Amino acid sequence: MRAVLIDAVRASLRVLLLLAVAAIALATVAGFFGEASAWLDYAAHFRPHLGAAAVLGVPLALVLTAGWRRRGLLVMLVAAAFGNIDAMLGETRYRAAVAEEYVPVPLKIAAVNVYFFNREHHRVEQWLRQEQPDIVVLTEIDRTWADTFDRLADLYPHQATRRTAFVTMIARRPWTSFAVAAGPRRGQGILVARFDVAGQPFTVIGAHPASPIHPLYVESRNAELDIIAQLAASAPGPVVAVGDFNATPWSAPMRRLVRTSPLRYADLAATTWPTFLPHWLGIKIDHIMLGKGCGVADYGVGPDIGSDHRPVVATIRCAAPTAL
Repeated sequence: MRAVLIDAVRASLRVLLLLAVAAIALATVAGFFGEASAWLDYAAHFRPHLGAAAVLGVPLALVLTAGWRRRGLLVMLVAAAFGNIDAMLGETRYRAAVAEEYVPVPLKIAAVNVYFFNREHHRVEQWLRQEQPDIVVLTEIDRTWADTFDRLADLYPHQATRRTAFVTMIARRPWTSFAVAAGPRRGQGILVARFDVAGQPFTVIGAHPASPIHPLYVESRNAELDIIAQLAASAPGPVVAVGDFNATPWSAPMRRLVRTSPLRYADLAATTWPTFLPHWLGIKIDHIMLGKGCGVADYGVGPDIGSDHRPVVATIRCAAPTAL
């Protein structure tokens, strides 16, 4: 009886393994066709998970299967692991360079998605006062945050609130110009602030492209990311794009963004969403991207601030005009 039970359990595990391997393989292939369909592109967001699952599946296939089944599963798992890892490694060429110590103009930039339903505003304020970034882009801001910004005025006297529906920029230094670039969604433009830093123009783009929960929203998100790429390309000097982009580095629209603009990732690995999962199960959709002479001196992911996103902060250094 015990032997029969063990055989039944092993048979069930083999079936589950087969289904899991098939799902991993199909999702891996789907992720390469994200330009053709938003539904296929969803799979690309989870390349780290798919790659890890494929690697972990190899010993299970060795233990639970034999003969042609083992060979077939191993081929699928190795191919899936290689495909996902290779796709992610390919994006490392679009990571920003490490800033050289001699490069001037150190700036601390932060991206904070506060979450629409977050009422623990003091946690956001506390983190900002602790980190004290020079420029902050906050997304999913509504009118309930007005008192928080009033309290932060001593640290951030320059505030662009209610310029768009849900995106705000605050800064410790004044901008020389501020504009809202039109996007495909009414009231949801893209913030463009220009600063004078060491005698050169420095542009900060703040945005919150649409969440890809519907095909129409996917179109809007992709269009907004294309606008960000155009704004960065036309910036007269060093440029930074900051915000919750609702897309991972492995997705089709982000792959297009880095190939059509000077923007590069301050970090590729640190996950930011959702906070209710461990870091290693999350995905990276909150970004600090920089280009045209800027490098990364430091990067970090903040703690739980009552949001479903973790904030991110980067210290960057941008070259003088003669070095651009």
